[in-house]
Amino acid sequence: MGLLKYIYFLLLVLMFKPCFSQNINIGASAGVNASQVSGDGYGGFNKAGLIVGLYSDFDISPTFNMQFEINYSQKGSRRNPNTSEGDTEFFLMRMDYIEVPVLLRVQKDRFTYEAGFYYGQLVNSYLEDENGPFDIPPQWNQFKENDFGGLIGINFNFTENIIMNWRFSNSVVPFRKYNSGESFRFDSGMFHHYLSFTLRYEFIGNGS
Repeated sequence: MGLLKYIYFLLLVLMFKPCFSQNINIGASAGVNASQVSGDGYGGFNKAGLIVGLYSDFDISPTFNMQFEINYSQKGSRRNPNTSEGDTEFFLMRMDYIEVPVLLRVQKDRFTYEAGFYYGQLVNSYLEDENGPFDIPPQWNQFKENDFGGLIGINFNFTENIIMNWRFSNSVVPFRKYNSGESFRFDSGMFHHYLSFTLRYEFIGNGS
């Protein structure tokens, strides 16, 4: 599996740390996603999910560097009922991905600004409404196994090894098309939109 090759690469780097120069950094990250889906009829970043992963980066010039990541990322959408007003409608779409972001980054003082793209592979999905769990009927369009998107973000270095990351990511192709097959300009199906907040620790590079 292509995604496993990146994990193997990171493990090899950990084993042979002394062979690498100090401009290669490797670390781990953990945090939360706040996500929504355009095209499902609900709005708001109401779906909370976990994001954890590993990353490595290296300098390509005194100003720019490249970062590669592999993350387990939970996203989707959620609509909670308002029972005090007689609203009992509930909806939950939970989608779990293995994602590989690739980013170009520029550092200025303690901040690092980043932009790039990601590829995600769906590993699990779950749908539920006020009547309980349900599946998409087989005659309708299903979730695609792959998700592609762009992202932008900001990092802040608390120390040489402890970093906070804020990021916005957005699908650029629909992960599910409308059953009608209709589209209007860029509205051709369902797209992920999500904010990520992660704490990162670099255990190779910088001050390590």
